[in-house]
Amino acid sequence: MASLSHHPVPVEMSADLTAVAPIREFVLRHAPYKQVAPESGNPNTSIGRTPGSACEVIRFLTLLSRAAPSDAQVLAKAKSLADWVISLQQTNEISPAYGGVPSTPDLPPPANRYFYAIDAGFCGAAMFELYDLTKDEKYARAGLRFADFLLNLQSGPRRPYARPAGMVDGFCEFVVDAGPKPAWNCDRHVKTLSALPALRRASTHSSKSHYEAAAASARAFLVPGLAGAWEYADAAALSACRDRECPNVWRRVKGPNGEPDHFVYGDTLAYALRGLFEYEGPSSDVRRLYQEFSSYRGNDLKTQRYDGRIAFAGYLHPASRSPDPLSGYYDLVTLGILHGLRRSISPDDYAVADRVLRTHLADAAQLSWRMEMDLSMPESEFVDLTTLANIGEALLMPAADAQR
Repeated sequence: MASLSHHPVPVEMSADLTAVAPIREFVLRHAPYKQVAPESGNPNTSIGRTPGSACEVIRFLTLLSRAAPSDAQVLAKAKSLADWVISLQQTNEISPAYGGVPSTPDLPPPANRYFYAIDAGFCGAAMFELYDLTKDEKYARAGLRFADFLLNLQSGPRRPYARPAGMVDGFCEFVVDAGPKPAWNCDRHVKTLSALPALRRASTHSSKSHYEAAAASARAFLVPGLAGAWEYADAAALSACRDRECPNVWRRVKGPNGEPDHFVYGDTLAYALRGLFEYEGPSSDVRRLYQEFSSYRGNDLKTQRYDGRIAFAGYLHPASRSPDPLSGYYDLVTLGILHGLRRSISPDDYAVADRVLRTHLADAAQLSWRMEMDLSMPESEFVDLTTLANIGEALLMPAADAQR
């Protein structure tokens, strides 16, 4: 069966491989660790190895392998990371975590038994992309298991805080499979729109429509939350709502003094937008929501240089349509996450972001996870491999001046 790629932007065979060489070298050496100290090369052991980050690296390496098919090390690393992720996958079909992977497997119990929806979305998409490249069925089988995990987080028979049958719904954020009974967090996070491409790929590969139906249901439920720049829908409030639309269930992060519904994380909006874009292309909703969030502007001395066309700030304040002074920095991963979307729907924004990408991020292997609003880089912070992978993917796209 023909497969549907979750990358709406095809890899460029003329990609600047020199630009991504430092990232290539760094992830070949350090993945699947999530963060690494730039001076010593030592991993951040408080996090350890993480499948979610590894799968974003697989995504980058698979694209890089298409651009540089003779680079055997790149494909070998992608396969070894995927094999490690698969070794962690829960294959017991009666487990509430069936098909998922522990988010932080190196940590002591019970922290090593948290299974998140967002990791399943990242890893499902990465497995199908690697299957497209290698035609090795074990990666497709793993992708289907990740999709099954997402189905269980949406409508599994033992899942708490379920909605009435026939109503649209999102995914529980995670399940903890430790001890005699599972523990669930069933808040429905907007960022799990990032899982839609994996469900579509599962439906295409298997010819089973229930995966696509799950994706459509999650889209219908979560996009109104994204449109309101909300972080998540509260599970308890949602379970008490019997209407098709439940506008009073949405929540944001508390403010610095406990103010309710104050912040939304920049990467929440970016991951949600990428997932929606890769699910349905440059739709009117994708265009409208991107323009809304990228138009936020700084309104104080600390954030006055903020430009949402480059990346999103770590904490955004929807009420004032501005970054919060507490996060007077760009969450750098969002530059990479949004680059393909910008390329498709806003060439002018793509040019702005691409200029920063290629002039201020030259030493890519030493990137912090954040960038100050004067475009300088903090020193001596951990290098984040998820950030590197997404920046690497952006660098594989053509330079903006080559587009014009």
